[in-house]
Parts: sequence; C-alpha cells; structure tokens
Amino acid sequence: MRTCWPRAISGALAALCCATSSPALAEAAPTPTGGLPLEALPTQTLASGQCALFLWARTTPPRRVFMALQDPAVARIRIEGRSIDLPRTAAEGESAYGHTPMQRYEGGGITLTMTIQMDARSGLVGGAVIPTGSLEYRDAKGWETVIPVAGMVGCQP
Repeated sequence: MRTCWPRAISGALAALCCATSSPALAEAAPTPTGGLPLEALPTQTLASGQCALFLWARTTPPRRVFMALQDPAVARIRIEGRSIDLPRTAAEGESAYGHTPMQRYEGGGITLTMTIQMDARSGLVGGAVIPTGSLEYRDAKGWETVIPVAGMVGCQP
C-alpha cells in the first residue's frame, strides 16, 4: 500500500502540499467523495514563513480534505467544487508550529472540530507528523460526519 507521508517535512512539503510557483490557489475539478461531505483540496500555496496543518481522510486512496493556517487562523475545506475558508473559533492544548491538538472552525452554518495527536519526530525540520486524529464535520442542517484522519504540519522556509 502506498502512503502519502514524507520521510522529511522540509522539501517534501512543497511537493505534497504546497506550490510555491504561483501565489494563486490551483483550482481542481471536484473529485468523488466516497460518501464523505468533503472533497479533495487542490495544491495549496504558502507564504514564506507560514505554517500549515494538512489532514488526509483515511480513505483508499487518501485524500487531502483539510488545511489550517496559523496566521490568519482559518481552515480550508472543499465542498461541491468550492474552497471554503472558516475562521478558528476555539483552540485547546499545547501549540506546535501555531497549531494545537484541538481546534474548532465555524462559518456559514458549518462547524469543523479537529482533534489530533502531533509527533515532532527527530530528523524532521520545520514540521510534525500527525499519525492519528478525527475531523468532525457538522453541516447547516445539523448532520454530523466524523472522519478519521492523519496528516502533517509543515512550514514554508
């Protein structure tokens, strides 16, 4: 089984999560969701010095469904072909690279609650691995979906 996790965050971050050649976000065609309300996010662009938290749904194949920035404190998801940014409304726990183990984002009737475990493994430069976590998605009608996730935090030098 092929995984999407890099051995070292530095360098691999640009290839897996971010694009540095264009300041605009790349738009991708909607992808099948396999029953999940969240679609795969296209490649994202980070500014120099910015750190982002990326989560992949534990599906086959894994799909990048969530990105959170520390400044501004927003999460980005994709629903029905549109990228949506939601402001962070709560955060708990010890911060690593501007991200805490529990964060809540709300807006437009959507609530996202992310709960993760971060592991700043030796040998990683400018980031951490997220071996396990969950993303709770609640829509405007009150329907809730809990998505098992894994991911990483990476910073653009």
